[in-house]
Amino acid sequence: MRFDVEGRWRSGDALKLAYLVKAAVARWRQDHVLIDLRRVATPPDAQGKFLICDRLRRALTRNTRVVLVATPELVDNDGFPIGQTLCPDIALFNAEREALDWLGLQ
Repeated sequence: MRFDVEGRWRSGDALKLAYLVKAAVARWRQDHVLIDLRRVATPPDAQGKFLICDRLRRALTRNTRVVLVATPELVDNDGFPIGQTLCPDIALFNAEREALDWLGLQ
């Protein structure tokens, strides 16, 4: 399953995206998700990173694997807990090819 996100990122968008992904994963019974954030623009007054990883960990089940394609400056990538018992696996990549390799889709 793939999500292409673009436009200005606002406060609360990470939570909205996490629950959109959760609903789509449940509806289509998927367990591999690629979220492309390369076309997301940061508002000039934004401070800090967007908490998309935290929101995804809270919303998704442990059998879900998620890759984010984004710059590290945009997202909260403080130590992805890959293999943690109760959380989905989340990884950050700069390029889509590496992200798909990690998901085992290429």
